[in-house]
Amino acid sequence: MERFGRMLISKLFLEQSERIISLQFNSAKERYQFFEQSSKNILLRVPLGMLASHLGMTQETLSRVRSTKGTF
Repeated sequence: MERFGRMLISKLFLEQSERIISLQFNSAKERYQFFEQSSKNILLRVPLGMLASHLGMTQETLSRVRSTKGTF
């Protein structure tokens, strides 16, 4: 149990560290694209306001990023 606990905490810490680095250094478009690739099943079930908050942007910015998705 101790080993499992340490592995779980390490995994969660690594994911949180990657999210913080992403918020600091990636553009809104890059953050959305990464989320879209890694969490397709969640993308359609989460309200846009919550998704925007999770990605560290406003709903307006999320709307702009989603509308320009196919133009790059």
